[in-house]
Amino acid sequence: VCSLNHDEDMNEHVSRLEPYRWKAFQCLILKGENAGGPNDINDARKLQISKDQFDAFIDRHSGQSMLIPEPNTVMQNSYLLLDEELRFLDCSENGKVPSQSILKVGVEQALSQAGFDDSMFLNRGGVFDWTRERSN
Repeated sequence: VCSLNHDEDMNEHVSRLEPYRWKAFQCLILKGENAGGPNDINDARKLQISKDQFDAFIDRHSGQSMLIPEPNTVMQNSYLLLDEELRFLDCSENGKVPSQSILKVGVEQALSQAGFDDSMFLNRGGVFDWTRERSN
């Protein structure tokens, strides 16, 4: 959810699609990635929204039982990201700091450098049943 769509009402479209899960992510700005710095890949600052704007979007869609809201405070440290060198990316300080490669030090040691918040992962519903009845 970003500055371009936070005022939208997507209820009709989402209802027609009938997704099993609908994750709504708040636009997250990370140094070195999309913060508009000299070494950043992109500049997404104009897409950033406030917590109140994100919450209003979520409230507008609260009737969607499959909606899983993920504001920045939930999303930032509850995912494990690997880069092309198989290094975990620690986003806990608003950037992407690579760990040592799992090929060099193993998963356990690299994971200890990932900034991963396992309790937040569980609280956001990171473990769930992937099966459901298919509709015709």
